[in-house]
Amino acid sequence: MNILIIGDSFSANDDGWPSMLSIPHDNFSENGVGEYKIYKQLKDADKYDKILVNHTSPWRVNTPYHPVHYKNKERPNNDFIMADVEYHCKKVKDMRLVKKYFNKFYDFEYQLGIYNLLVEKLMSIPNSIHITFHSKEDTSKIPNNFNSIWKKNQGNINHMDYKGNYTVTQLIKKLL
Repeated sequence: MNILIIGDSFSANDDGWPSMLSIPHDNFSENGVGEYKIYKQLKDADKYDKILVNHTSPWRVNTPYHPVHYKNKERPNNDFIMADVEYHCKKVKDMRLVKKYFNKFYDFEYQLGIYNLLVEKLMSIPNSIHITFHSKEDTSKIPNNFNSIWKKNQGNINHMDYKGNYTVTQLIKKLL
């Protein structure tokens, strides 16, 4: 079996659960990306037996340029999310502008609508499996939610410790 893995930082590090699958795979996941960039990771879908889509938070706002992370080799395509914006706005002037956008102009209904359209498009892919590690309230359309595993097993590889990555691996093997 040959698998394509696409998603955000919860699947980006091959040292975690992706390598524990012990199944050949290509992993195009990236740290800090929103659903649109996850959709763009989808390449040559027909050459894979299964496609594992790790969905992100609906609250990530797409940007072609992140003033903090654009030079970071681990997250050059990072999108905006409020927690990150809050953290960096104290030191980076451009992030204060982004915070102002979030506080004054951000359209939650639009953001959720676009997210749901992208989720539906990704869920229509034949032979695809869909997971997320984000809040169940925010990602209710995604059938496999591992948020509680992450919360109980936080660490440095895909945001989890060994136990969390192992537990996710076992669940994904059952889904395959």
